[in-house]
Amino acid sequence: MSEFKINRGQGKCAITGREFADGEKYIVALRPEGEQEGVFTRVDICMEAWERQGDAGYTAWWPTEFSTKRKSPLMDPDLLWQVFHRARALEQPADNTFTRDELDGFAFVAALGLMRLKKLKLKGTRRSGKREVMIFETPGRAAQRETYEVSNPSLTEEQQMQVEERLADLV
Repeated sequence: MSEFKINRGQGKCAITGREFADGEKYIVALRPEGEQEGVFTRVDICMEAWERQGDAGYTAWWPTEFSTKRKSPLMDPDLLWQVFHRARALEQPADNTFTRDELDGFAFVAALGLMRLKKLKLKGTRRSGKREVMIFETPGRAAQRETYEVSNPSLTEEQQMQVEERLADLV
């Protein structure tokens, strides 16, 4: 499996080239890159260009707001989506930077942060062996919803805080 990596935003619209203003809403979209599975390119698109072109050719997309202020990782939906997708996609990083348990913790805490920001909804849980699996869904119209399953690593409050402090390390 290839490593799932998403480039950081450039602060401007990939279609028009216009720089985003502080507080401006725009769309972050992921499109497949080449023939290799799991390789995506992040594309930031201003609302006007998004409304003209739509979602054809993109695997995932979400609205966000441009800000020049430094945000806490738990309040930055772009960072949380990046951590969430990357932690779920990696089987084991080539350089062994993170263990599978750490990646599960990153995905779980990112999912909780996205839920807090109303970017994900908890739809239910199920058992998989001794582990609980949480089932999340994106909000919106039924045809556009995405469903994700995340293993609950049963973190203590202290462990969860440690994971929150390291979220940005995964990006």
